[in-house]
Amino acid sequence: MIRMKLLLIILSVFTFTSSFAQKKNLNLSSWHFKDKIESSDYQPVRKSELSCFISNDNDNIYIDIKVDNLKIQHRILTEGMTIWVNMDGQEIKKMGIRFPVGSLNQSGRKNAVQDKNATANDESIDNLLLMANTIEIIGFISEQQRRFPSENHDSFRGSVKYGDGAILYYTLIIPVAKLPLRNSKGGHGAMPFILGIEYGSLTVTNSSGPSRGPAPNSIFHGSSPGSGRSELTWIKDVRLATSR
Repeated sequence: MIRMKLLLIILSVFTFTSSFAQKKNLNLSSWHFKDKIESSDYQPVRKSELSCFISNDNDNIYIDIKVDNLKIQHRILTEGMTIWVNMDGQEIKKMGIRFPVGSLNQSGRKNAVQDKNATANDESIDNLLLMANTIEIIGFISEQQRRFPSENHDSFRGSVKYGDGAILYYTLIIPVAKLPLRNSKGGHGAMPFILGIEYGSLTVTNSSGPSRGPAPNSIFHGSSPGSGRSELTWIKDVRLATSR
């Protein structure tokens, strides 16, 4: 009888430990081993219909997002998405990487809002994915170029693609050297920071030239015909992995 109780206690502890180990925290970055992300790695982002996996190595931070909702997929591809980074622990849009910028915000469109209803023939999934090829950076003072192709090897880079089940897979890679990370006082890696995920807002035409954008809070307006307001969700207390 005593042995049976002891066995039950051991099994209970093992089950609890296993469940705890399987439960991943979205704000704890994993060490980046490979580019292929398993379905179980994605964790739901609160108050949104997005799932996210954050990883890093010594050189880059990798943000992978899975989007099942077809309406949200369309808004990301046509109106764009921005990943905001705040090193001060505040939910304020200071520095951001906009990718994709959205098919409605491509260079050459003089009035994206008026042009929205005239692009039905151009909005096939294949065409929208082809147009998801530009990155726009916001608030990075040391960066001279504001918009550039999304395929880079030495700077910000990203990709969007469709997988089985009509799921949109999004990847943004941020070089660690581009962020003003602050080391913790205890010497255990960088201090936590905040990430914001925003989609569905349209960019305002920049009148200050190609190398500098307006202040971050003035770049976006909140709504456009048929889209509704932009959706913004913050992931707090993001901590980078320090080793494998």
